[in-house]
Amino acid sequence: MAVTNGDLSGFQPSQNGRYDDSILCAQCDNVLGKDEKYAFETLAKIRDGFGNRGSHQVVAGLDGDRLFRCATGVAWKFALTKEHYGRIEIGPYADTLRRILFYQSEALHVDAFMMRFHDGTSEARFFRAPQPGRYGSVNFIRLGLGGFIFLIKIDKRPANNVPREAWLRGKGDVLVPLMPANFLEEGKLLRNIDGKNRKLASFLSRAAQSA
Repeated sequence: MAVTNGDLSGFQPSQNGRYDDSILCAQCDNVLGKDEKYAFETLAKIRDGFGNRGSHQVVAGLDGDRLFRCATGVAWKFALTKEHYGRIEIGPYADTLRRILFYQSEALHVDAFMMRFHDGTSEARFFRAPQPGRYGSVNFIRLGLGGFIFLIKIDKRPANNVPREAWLRGKGDVLVPLMPANFLEEGKLLRNIDGKNRKLASFLSRAAQSA
């Protein structure tokens, strides 16, 4: 992966990135790690079978709960970490996510959906740290995982603009929208990288081709 500074003028290739070893005990880390392994292997399979045209695809045979827990676990860890590692502020939802992950809390108003993004010819499969934001008028946490964008709903209000078939919790067949990169923040970020740091853009391109 590439560890960058804030203005994208420099970057450093890294095998393990930045990590905070004070968040979890080994047992809890192992619980989350199993879902992360499932998610990364599953997302790779989805990418391989996903065309670059059309507006969406229904992917069958998934464990939507495990994909949800992977994304939620990443977001929760960023709610606990130190500020210089990119801590996010999500108020009481930090505890809500903890209870979902480790105590099987229902909290059914918390759910997630994912989107595949592509510019039609190439892609960058990079991790983008979680950021709180809004999708429409509803609060979400947004993160990027290997060519996919996950949006975790942390709001009791309904997100009526999200198709019912796209939510992950309890699902085996999931509708995954294919979004043009130029419509998304992540696509704009890639264009910004390409304009400011050609070496970093080249690194991301090679990483995508080898992933």
